[in-house]
Amino acid sequence: MDYAAIVREARRLRDEVVRLRRRIHSYPELAFEERRTGRLAAGYLKALGLKVRSGIAKTGVVGLLDIGAKQTIGLRADMDALPVTEQTGLPFASRIPGRMHACGHDAHVAMLLATARLLCRHRNELRSNVKFIFQPSEETPPGGAAPMIRAGALERPHVDAMFGMHCDSSLPTGKIGIKHGVAMANADNVNITVIGRGGHAARPHESVDAIATAGAIVSILQTIVSRNINPVEPTVITLGTVRGGTKSNIICDRVEMQGTMRSVTLSTRRKLPALVARVARGVANSMGAEADVQVFRGYPLLKNHAAAVRQIVSLSHKLFGNSSVVFLEHPVMGAEDFAYYLRKAQGAFIRLGTANPRKKSIYPWHHPKFNVDEDALPVGVALFAALALGHPDETA
Repeated sequence: MDYAAIVREARRLRDEVVRLRRRIHSYPELAFEERRTGRLAAGYLKALGLKVRSGIAKTGVVGLLDIGAKQTIGLRADMDALPVTEQTGLPFASRIPGRMHACGHDAHVAMLLATARLLCRHRNELRSNVKFIFQPSEETPPGGAAPMIRAGALERPHVDAMFGMHCDSSLPTGKIGIKHGVAMANADNVNITVIGRGGHAARPHESVDAIATAGAIVSILQTIVSRNINPVEPTVITLGTVRGGTKSNIICDRVEMQGTMRSVTLSTRRKLPALVARVARGVANSMGAEADVQVFRGYPLLKNHAAAVRQIVSLSHKLFGNSSVVFLEHPVMGAEDFAYYLRKAQGAFIRLGTANPRKKSIYPWHHPKFNVDEDALPVGVALFAALALGHPDETA
C-alpha cells in the first residue's frame, strides 16, 4: 500500500468533503428524520456505481463496494443532528430553527462519502468488500444501530470488521485518538416522579412539598457514587431535568425528574437501578412523600478489539507519522450505539481531533458553538481508506 499516495489523494478531496459537510450542516435533521441526508448519501453512492439500499431502519443507507471477496469491512457514519439552536455565525450555519449539527455527524457523513470516492478509484487494490453504512439516530436511544443490524445492514455479505470515527474537539486537529479496551460507558436513563401533597405556601405544615423532597433526592443520589461504588471505577449519575410547580405561593404536589446513569462495568450497571430506587424512595418516604422510579436501558459498553486498535495505530503511524496517535487513558463517559456493531464484528471506534483555537473549533459536543476544523477531514478520509485497503488478516 502506498500510504503517501493515499494521504495525497485524501487531501485532493478536501474541497469535495468540505462542500459535502457544509451542505449537510446547513440542513440538520433529527433522529429518524434524516431523509434529505439519506437521499444525498444514496445519490452520491449510486453515482459512484455502488450497490445501494435505502430506507433501512426508516432512513438508513448502505452502499456496497463489492469485489467478490470473502471478507467485508464496514465503515459507519451517523447522520442525525440535535435539537440545539446554532450560535456559530458561520455562513453555512443551520437553516432549520432549533436544529444543529452540534456533534460532528455532518463531518462523519461527508468523510465517509469522500472515502467511497477514493476507494472506488482503488477498487483493483482492495482485498475486501467495503460497506458504507449511514445510520440514523445515534443521538436518541434506543438509537439506529440496533435497528440497522436487525434489518440486515451487516449481512449480504456479512461484515467481518467494523470501524467508526467521531470528531473530537478535545484533541488537536488531525490527531488520532484511540483507547484500548473499554472506550465508552454504559448509559441508562432514569425517570423519578415525586408525589407529595399540595397546599398554600404559607401553611407548609399542612402539605408535603414535592420540590423540597426532589431537592433532597438530587443531593443524596450523589452519595451512591461516593459511597456505594468502588472509587477507582468511573460512574456518573446526573439528573438533567427537574420539572414541578405552578405558582410561587403554591406548594408543589408533583415533581418529575429525568436523568442518566453511566458506568464502565456490567456489575455496576446492574446495581445502579436498585441503588437509585432505594435512595429516591427512602428519601421520599422520610419526608412523607412517594417516589416512582423507572429505568430505561440505553447503549451498552463500547469496547474496542485489541487487533483493530493495533491496526489503527500502525496505519496512523504509516500515514501521518509516529506522533499522530494519542492513546486515551480513560474511557469517555459518553455513550455510543456503535457498541452494537462491535458486538457483531471485530473493530474499533476512533477519535479524530478537530480542535483549533485559531478557528474557534474548541467547543465541546452539543454546544451551540460547536464546530470542526475542516483541515481534519482529509485525515479521516485517509485513515478510513487505509483501513479498507488493509490486508484482511490485519482487520480480523
